[in-house]
Amino acid sequence: MSSLNLVEQSKRSAAFAAVDKHVGPTVRVLGVGSGSTVVYAAERLVELKRLNKLNPELLCVPTSFQSKQLIVDAGLRAADLDDLPELDPGSGSFASIDVTIDGADE
Repeated sequence: MSSLNLVEQSKRSAAFAAVDKHVGPTVRVLGVGSGSTVVYAAERLVELKRLNKLNPELLCVPTSFQSKQLIVDAGLRAADLDDLPELDPGSGSFASIDVTIDGADE
C-alpha cells in the first residue's frame, strides 16, 4: 500500500469519525468546510442520510464554491448563510449553524 493511500485512508477515517461524533438527527444546520477531508465527510453524510440517521431537513452551509458543488452533487441540501430560515416567522431571529465540519484530519 502506498503512503498516499494510507494518507487518504487516514483522512477518510478522520472525516467519518468527525461526522459520526458531531452530526446526528438533532443537527439542522451543518457548516461544511473546504479542506481535503470534505469529500469523505460528504460521503459519510450521504450514508447516514440513506440510513435515516440525519435530520431530514438538514441544510449544509458550505465555506467555498467547491464545497457547495460537492454537497449538491451528493444530493444534500446546500444553503447560503444569508438564506438560513427564520426560527419564528416575523421574529427576525434566524437559525444558526449547529456544527461545522472542517479540518477533520487535524
